[in-house]
Amino acid sequence: MSRDLSEGSFLKDSKRQFLYLTTEGWKSKAAHRIEIWYVRYQGRFYLVSQYRDQADWVRNIKNHPGISFEVDSDKYVGLGRIVDPDDEPELAKRVSELMEAKYQWSDGLIVELQPEPGTLQR
Repeated sequence: MSRDLSEGSFLKDSKRQFLYLTTEGWKSKAAHRIEIWYVRYQGRFYLVSQYRDQADWVRNIKNHPGISFEVDSDKYVGLGRIVDPDDEPELAKRVSELMEAKYQWSDGLIVELQPEPGTLQR
């Protein structure tokens, strides 16, 4: 299988290993911050949950989709959502390919982070 590395943002982010995601606790309402692998694709950020919908951060997003996150010194506010591979097979396939290329791992539930326009802070 050949890998298409033409996605400019993928190459830009290929050396950046981690994204820092803050969610609102689904029970506690307290802020929860995690460090996690990510890829960027078409202006959005994608994460993969090893524990699928059992991960606390995934539960948080399902109950409170408003999120904030940081990549290097860039800060964003936006919304998170679960990507259903049955409904969006091409997106799920592409995100899995990008995760494999960057981390040699992609097994899990895909979560999309969509930054709100104009929320980038440096």
